[in-house]
Amino acid sequence: MEISVVIPCLNEELSIRKCIEKSFNSFQTLGIEGEVIVVDNNCTDNTAHIARSCGARVVECKPAGYGYALQEGFKNAKGRFIIMGDGDDSYDFNEIPKFYEKITSTDCAMVTGTRIKGDIKKGAMPFLHQYLGTPVLTMILNLLYRVGISDVNCGMRMFNSEYLDKLTFTAGGMEFASELFVLFAKNKFKIVEIPIALYPVTNGRVPKLNAFRDGFRHLFYLISNFVR
Repeated sequence: MEISVVIPCLNEELSIRKCIEKSFNSFQTLGIEGEVIVVDNNCTDNTAHIARSCGARVVECKPAGYGYALQEGFKNAKGRFIIMGDGDDSYDFNEIPKFYEKITSTDCAMVTGTRIKGDIKKGAMPFLHQYLGTPVLTMILNLLYRVGISDVNCGMRMFNSEYLDKLTFTAGGMEFASELFVLFAKNKFKIVEIPIALYPVTNGRVPKLNAFRDGFRHLFYLISNFVR
């Protein structure tokens, strides 16, 4: 198994099919064997049923939280490389080949997308997130941990699974996005970024991110782990 796509889901029945189909299209484009793992994080709709019908493997994660769901997906992944992305179709899984070509042509441990240097489509990101929240958190991450990236909150990233096996995660919520960078930086694992596109969600649902609560959790994690 070359690539495992891990998609954490909470009620994504209107968009999960597109994400899975794009993932399998990417495997075909690359000519490699891959799998799609959909993590059912207490869905109450038909997400799991649709995912199975599209050829994905569904695993359950009872503890609620973005971080917990991704960690469960990572544990079940069989691929040499793992790529994560949201199930609301805001990230284009047709871009998987870009990540794969980058990580296999360099000596990096992680390839992360950057929406800030990429293409943020109209309506895809709230104004305050784009021009205040994400830039400020990214600046703090780079200042404290010298990561050298432009988008701390990008949710599409690919890792070499052998590096993930060496890490111990503790964050269960949205701050897990920051924890990944912090742990890679502390272990001196090389990170590179590539510009990607961000699209408005196609399922008609309000994003689950709470700007102030989740932003504070990111900030608290970054500062508290630096002073330890």
